[in-house]
Amino acid sequence: MNHADIQKLHDAGLITGEQRQKIIQHFQFKEDGGNKFLAIISIIGAVLITAGIILLISAHWNEIPRGVKIAAGVLLLLGAHGGGWWLREVHGQYRKTGEALHLIGSGLFLVNIALLGQIYNLVSRTPNAFLLWWLGLAALPWLLRSQAQFVLLLLAFGLWFGLEVNERGGWIYVGSDQRQILLYSLLGLIYLGAGWLLRRGGFKEFAEVTERLGLLGFLVFFYPLTWKMFFSGWESEKHHGIFLALAALAVALPALGVRNLPALNRQWRWTWFSAAVGMVVFMTTVWFGCWQLDSLGGARRFYWGDSWSYLGGTLALFVFCLLQIQVGLQTRSRFLVNLGIVFIALDILSAYIGLFGSLARTGVMFLVSGIFLIVFGVYLEKKRRKLMQQINNSTTPEAR
Repeated sequence: MNHADIQKLHDAGLITGEQRQKIIQHFQFKEDGGNKFLAIISIIGAVLITAGIILLISAHWNEIPRGVKIAAGVLLLLGAHGGGWWLREVHGQYRKTGEALHLIGSGLFLVNIALLGQIYNLVSRTPNAFLLWWLGLAALPWLLRSQAQFVLLLLAFGLWFGLEVNERGGWIYVGSDQRQILLYSLLGLIYLGAGWLLRRGGFKEFAEVTERLGLLGFLVFFYPLTWKMFFSGWESEKHHGIFLALAALAVALPALGVRNLPALNRQWRWTWFSAAVGMVVFMTTVWFGCWQLDSLGGARRFYWGDSWSYLGGTLALFVFCLLQIQVGLQTRSRFLVNLGIVFIALDILSAYIGLFGSLARTGVMFLVSGIFLIVFGVYLEKKRRKLMQQINNSTTPEAR
């Protein structure tokens, strides 16, 4: 529910002007989309300013004395956070601009880490710099109650995790083949479960953005599992500990947080949770090579050529997205509905490409499937509009 919905209730005579104003003040609804536009512009501006500072320093790097480099980096960092604090907390009328300055300060912290490493020729692993950056950001979202800083914190952890997974000799190194994508998909489910947990507590405002980022990450990294050619040439040796630990967290966190979904009844809460668990189970079978063909006969070996797992992945993604759309309808979440429809369409595209064969077979397939896609596209768009209308007309759970 937003300011426009409150205004409609007032126009319909269901609430008085005084009640309208109290509701707006209590829930801090925005009068229009201007603040949201300003937030987007401010974030883009923050990214551009940070990049500009980096480029300007790089252009004159050799002429700048070492002490000046360090002092300038520290002063820019403190100035950005100081200016952000004054605009947000002291002045109070430019909170979005202050938020952008805090983001600049957080970006400059990573720049200072790289700066010190370059000046003093520190021999270090690349993931360590991102881990230090993440640790430096860890307290800011909670102190500032900033969703933008919280998203940056989640992204920083994801960057460190991805680099650490690929760092040879690292404690979570799992090899360089495609199977590591399962770890990133599990991390998305962990973020989703963490978002459910955040719904009950002092930082409820972080819950939705964590859920969305987690679900988006899960689907993006799961989607390649539907590709037929994705499974060839995977390594036979693998350390399973990190996968099993992430899989356990991807089940445990949603299990603890599923009760915090009041917009769903008990049956659908556990259906939604079971869908996530089902995806974890499927990824576990892929990780341990349960889908490969024993074309050479004899004992089963971890050989990843000619795998049939893309068929299971296609079906699993399709069912998961259907359940996601239904959950989106019940919770009035346009994000869940639209994201589910997008990945159903991508899933169908993967299945379509996987059917390629001889010229005659491919030609017939193009003809039939082209007609099907046009008809299905029209149907899908009508269905999407109908779902959006159902969400707009619903009056039960709060719109998201």
